[in-house]
Amino acid sequence: MSYLMIDALASEHPSKPVIIHNSTSIQFSQFANAIGTTADFIATRDLTEGHTAVIVIDDRLDCWTAILALQSLGLNTICVHRVEVLKILAIKNIAAFVTTEKELSQYQVKFGALAGSRTVRIPNPEYNGNPPTSMTRVSKVAGGHILYTSGTTGYYKKLLISAGQQEKRDTERIQQMGLDGETYFHCISYGQWTSVGYLLPLSTWRAGGCVIIDQRPEWPHYFLNSGVTRSVLLPDYLNQLLKVVAERGNKTPLENLILYASGGFISRQVAEQVLADLTQNLAVSYGSTEVAIASLESMVNDLDNLHWLAPTHIRRVEIVDINDSICPVDQEGQLRIKLEEQDCESYLDDAEVSEIMFRNGCFYPGDIAVRRADGRIRILGRNVDVVNFRGQKFPASPFENYVQDFLGVSNACLFSGVSEGDQAEVIVVIECEQWPDKRRMNNLSRKFQEFDQIRFAKMHPFPRTQTGMEKIDREKLRNLVFAGKPQKTA
Repeated sequence: MSYLMIDALASEHPSKPVIIHNSTSIQFSQFANAIGTTADFIATRDLTEGHTAVIVIDDRLDCWTAILALQSLGLNTICVHRVEVLKILAIKNIAAFVTTEKELSQYQVKFGALAGSRTVRIPNPEYNGNPPTSMTRVSKVAGGHILYTSGTTGYYKKLLISAGQQEKRDTERIQQMGLDGETYFHCISYGQWTSVGYLLPLSTWRAGGCVIIDQRPEWPHYFLNSGVTRSVLLPDYLNQLLKVVAERGNKTPLENLILYASGGFISRQVAEQVLADLTQNLAVSYGSTEVAIASLESMVNDLDNLHWLAPTHIRRVEIVDINDSICPVDQEGQLRIKLEEQDCESYLDDAEVSEIMFRNGCFYPGDIAVRRADGRIRILGRNVDVVNFRGQKFPASPFENYVQDFLGVSNACLFSGVSEGDQAEVIVVIECEQWPDKRRMNNLSRKFQEFDQIRFAKMHPFPRTQTGMEKIDREKLRNLVFAGKPQKTA
């Protein structure tokens, strides 16, 4: 149980820092006390064990306190980044919505619109250094936590991680990442609905280390002086950090920092800047929320092999064809990851999609990849309808519908991948015989300004599947586009 883990560490190392939140240091004893006091308060509200508490707390420190308090009472927890996503997530057996007194005002109107909702307003947690509270009630079965992801299907899917699974994952991650009592893991402002925001702090604490959380817009300035030894950065965060490094002028590389670039492609230029100005310890890693540990990862020693990653041996990675047969070297195919005991084997409340994504004892993340003779693997992009650009996942369907309506074309498909210059790019493919009006195309380009690497392609007709429904064969279309076979690009 995670609370008992924190409580034990508080007894061993009461004054050791457990969280540094926006430059405020919280000790293990202070954290344990706040969790225990909060759990005592929640216990008086008679929430049903095994049901789910929905936590709507933006302050990441207070959010962690609520998570561990609720789980200690046998409730499952889920955190939401927007109240609006609750309807999409369709959470069953909601015990209550949990927020703090100081944050209630911004949510109470929205809560009121949710029929049958019950709100528990916990007192604002106090981290005052008192000895850990003796809790009035601790459940024999600790609650789990629900992560959610848009994955490759364009809508949110939920994963329930039990307390037992979490403990096994912690042990596994400690070994893989070399976490220990001297670790300072910078988790920036990652929310606890994400795998990085939820899984990495617990692993760090189990190793006796400290987690740095910074929710300030100017976080890169503090990052450089935080004493960080580990961090996982998405491409957008990495670009923000490097901009500040460049502005400072006097480069002081962080010798103790191992930086993991994940969640999307980084360019050769970015990698060069990291190695020259930030740290010599740059790793590029590939993982998924479902498996929640890096399956492919390589330290960057050779920029020519920046995107060719080695299997970590934490999970067995295979590339298979449409018949699930192992692809030979240099043949593109579907990536799949062998599941272990501590992995989730299905999505919560979604049997239909689970059968597609979890099968044959493997998880199929929806990525196309290729393996070369030395065993290294390169991810070539998504094969279905999610655009993954610089670590940010965008369900493709809304964009595609907009393009289709705006241009008046038969169909539109969006894909993300890597250009010939090793830059992350988005390609908009439209099904038409002639290019639409140039002014309309220019107006459409301005609608996609968040993607600074974008190109348009046309094809007629799109390839279709051979099933009775004759749906667009997105995998074949993507292969044609990235092979440079469309009639023309603009």
